[in-house]
Amino acid sequence: MALTVTQLNKQLKAELKNIYLFYGEEQFLHKTYVDKLKNMVLEGPLAEFNYTVFDGKAADFDAFTAELNTYPQMADRKLLVLRETPFLTAADYQKVMQKILADIPPYAVVVFVEPDIKKVKKDLLKLIDAKGASADFAKQSAADLRSWVNRTFSAYGKRMKIEDMERLIGICDRSLTRLKTECEKLAAAAGDSEVIAGRLIDELVQIPLEFKIYAMSDKLLAKDADGAYTMLREFKIAKEQPTVIISLIYSHVAGLYMFSWLNADAERFLPPNRRFLASKYSRDCRRYSGDKFREIMKLCAEYDDGIKGGKIDGWTALELVMSGFFAKSNRSFC
Repeated sequence: MALTVTQLNKQLKAELKNIYLFYGEEQFLHKTYVDKLKNMVLEGPLAEFNYTVFDGKAADFDAFTAELNTYPQMADRKLLVLRETPFLTAADYQKVMQKILADIPPYAVVVFVEPDIKKVKKDLLKLIDAKGASADFAKQSAADLRSWVNRTFSAYGKRMKIEDMERLIGICDRSLTRLKTECEKLAAAAGDSEVIAGRLIDELVQIPLEFKIYAMSDKLLAKDADGAYTMLREFKIAKEQPTVIISLIYSHVAGLYMFSWLNADAERFLPPNRRFLASKYSRDCRRYSGDKFREIMKLCAEYDDGIKGGKIDGWTALELVMSGFFAKSNRSFC
């Protein structure tokens, strides 16, 4: 059974096993826990000689078995890390790997890094769970990420409002790797202030265009015309392409339209890295009817064609699309 990050931390404190399998898409956690095992396993003047990495499809199986069966140099243990090698996933290696995993030398700690658990052969997975431990490094939930950001800022003697933390997490697309960099930057920029102001996010964190356009869509949905048109002016100054903006507005509204129709089953149809938005989408869907969403989608499609056909200026078309959020519909609102 796969361990969570919290369970893995407890397991490492209690006992160091000979086999570990780390899987899932959160690359930051893969690196963090490989580094943690390096600190736990490697010691002595020849530490680096007891650490070997086998990487990708080109990894040499004979070199792996030779290294595994060689005693560590001037130390009690050695660490072998196998990143996305075919040894756990290819049928050609299954029988020999069963023998190896069943009788790992006591001095060896072997770590397999496999982003996709589905590729690992089931019999080998059972052996790993019996002899070692596996950990699922899936994308962290919004609550987990808030806790992580809060702990990170606390280590610097800083804190941030919950709404600002949530915005920072969204901007960073829930990537721990990027969050680490941005948290360090924001903590340093806050200076002597205990509270990291939300304005520092706008000043220091590079916000992807997609996130900015979705934020503008949110303002339009909330009927915040001033806020939406302020962002429009910023897009003009930055020389963004109106067709790109219209396309992303269409994508956002189409997602809401789909969500409004799927109701209880909606969350499972969202991409894995967007499922944390389910509650927000649910709130947004209550602002307009499905008919209104279709009207806006139709406006986006018509004006996109008009721009590409040279019938209308891009910025004029974008303003007309935006006005569609405020226009009264012949159909009823929710």
